[in-house]
Formats: sequence, structure tokens, C-alpha cells
Amino acid sequence: MGPRLYELSFKGSASPALQALFPDLEAVTTRGVTVLRGMFADQAALRGAMARITDLGLELLEVHLVTEDDDGGTDPRPASGTT
Repeated sequence: MGPRLYELSFKGSASPALQALFPDLEAVTTRGVTVLRGMFADQAALRGAMARITDLGLELLEVHLVTEDDDGGTDPRPASGTT
């Protein structure tokens, strides 16, 4: 399986310094929740980003696999990896 698109949500607003710790991910903050979105080569890379979030003392709220259906496609598979 190739790289997959994930969104990782955590409580709080990501400062520019915090965003710099995730240079390959897009950060969007809405209503006190920051969503990091980007491609992950494999599960190890995803777990690394999740560990970095929790190591920084941030509360990880959700991990979401973005399917083609989420982006307007027709992928019928449900998202997995949601916490």
C-alpha cells in the first residue's frame, strides 16, 4: 500500500513554532481544535506524528483516514484508525 492521507486533530491552537515541528503537514485551527493534514508513507510515520503530538503534551482527539469519498470520490471503504 502506498502513502495515505490522514488528518490528526488535537485540542488547542498551533502556533507557528508548533506548526514548524510538522513541516510536511497542513495545519488548520477552528474553534480551539487544530487539524494536521498530510500524506503518511506508512503506519510507522503516522504513529511517529501521533507520538510527537502527545509528547508535546497536546491532547490527541482524533486520527482520521481521508478516503476518496471524503474528498468527493467514490471509495466505499470506511475510515480506519480513528481514536
